Amino acid sequence: MAKKNDDKVVIDPADGLPVMKVGPWSEDKHVALCRYVDAARKARAKWPYASFIDLFSGPGRVLNRESGVICDGGVLSAWRMSERGGVPFSEIHIADADAESVEACAARLRGAGAKVQAYVGNASTTVDSVLERLPRGLHFAFLDPFSIEHLGFEIIRKLAARPNIDLLIHFSVMDVQRNIGGDFNLASSRLDAAAPGWRRSLRLKEVPKREQVGEYLDYWESLVTDLTKMQVAQSKPLFVNMKKGPLYRLIHLARHPLATKLWDDAALPTSRQQTLPGM
Repeated sequence: MAKKNDDKVVIDPADGLPVMKVGPWSEDKHVALCRYVDAARKARAKWPYASFIDLFSGPGRVLNRESGVICDGGVLSAWRMSERGGVPFSEIHIADADAESVEACAARLRGAGAKVQAYVGNASTTVDSVLERLPRGLHFAFLDPFSIEHLGFEIIRKLAARPNIDLLIHFSVMDVQRNIGGDFNLASSRLDAAAPGWRRSLRLKEVPKREQVGEYLDYWESLVTDLTKMQVAQSKPLFVNMKKGPLYRLIHLARHPLATKLWDDAALPTSRQQTLPGM
């Protein structure tokens, strides 16, 4: 999660480090992530090295805007779950455009016992730094940007070049819904980075407005699968806001059918019933 510039910094009284404000739906996202991390522990155990990669890590802890509760964010939750399951990640690679967030997240992970490699910069740049330091092993990348304009297609392409990797991607339905109509005839669009060529390929005037986001997502999936030869899992849970408005989907990419099955099982709605580690 890249830091939002309009958010006032909030300090966690537990450790004196900054936290990020998020909506209440983030907890369900982290539950699904942790269920998958736990389900994949037997696969990790077969490898001498297993990494977790988060190029939008934020500070590692989040504040629920509605309840005021502070809890672990995605990467810290995933680490604790891997450790609790008895097969911890060998190494955690974190990055964020905000240096203070990276420093806080790294400190929290190290305090929790993780081996951490930390990078500062935009994901389009830090992805290269991470890949340069990854040894042979099993890798899992969690891409959780606030907006789809930061989900560059090249980031996915570069990560997918690793033979033993799967990706879990936060795909912002809300961003696409807000911008797809107005951006269609512009010289450049906030949606171009994620799905290059979408305006040349989609005939939006022939598509009902309610179906336009689905058309864009289908086009994005076709780009990803054609280039990476990875499979998009059937389960793509949709997260909504307090008014039931669509926010984002979690989309899983993998080459091994077992990884796809594990995600399809982990992403079931019953994920809400599981408690996150440390809560």
